[in-house]
Amino acid sequence: MKTPRLVQNFKGRRVVIFSSAGRSLEILDSTLRRLGLLPEVFASEPGKMLELPSDLRPHQDVVLIDGDQILPVNWPECYDLPVGMPPCPTIGLVGTEAPSRLKAMMQLGALAFLPKPIYAGSVFSALYLAVNEFNRVEALNASVAGLMERRRKRIHVIKAVAMLMRHRGLNEDAAYDFLRKESMRARVSIEDHCWILMQTASEGDENRNATPKRCRAH
Repeated sequence: MKTPRLVQNFKGRRVVIFSSAGRSLEILDSTLRRLGLLPEVFASEPGKMLELPSDLRPHQDVVLIDGDQILPVNWPECYDLPVGMPPCPTIGLVGTEAPSRLKAMMQLGALAFLPKPIYAGSVFSALYLAVNEFNRVEALNASVAGLMERRRKRIHVIKAVAMLMRHRGLNEDAAYDFLRKESMRARVSIEDHCWILMQTASEGDENRNATPKRCRAH
């Protein structure tokens, strides 16, 4: 897995804040603006569950969620996220350090925390941790997904090796080495190369079977 480059400049990012923390919110707003970010504040109605937005962008937005609000268990389904993965870097605002409230923020994928009352000196550290941890987890998930996809396609490699052994009289190692070199020449993974090869072979078999037989001349 390629390690993402650490980000320390957050200028131009939108910060969506779900809180009504009074004086702390004023400090947070002014600090974020000094860092070049664009804060937007949304206060939920007392006694109502927080409604999370469905338009967040992974590398342009940051979310700050106040744990003293009534939080949903998951993000909206439109994001199609792995369990515990937020759609963008997410920071939890911690007032009451009750395990249930910390758990609610963790379930939404909070990657850093800011204690209330908020002090200007702690904001950058929380941003740095949340953004870079989000990038790291995102890269890790992509790497795992890629490995799972390659594993799923390995059956095509096995079939292609068997076909070459049968049609060209090669042993297993020679057949695999031939496929590896051909995939490198085509600049695709060996799994994708073998999938294309087997698709072509399958289409060729279908065409031969579909060709009408001619009567022999007597």
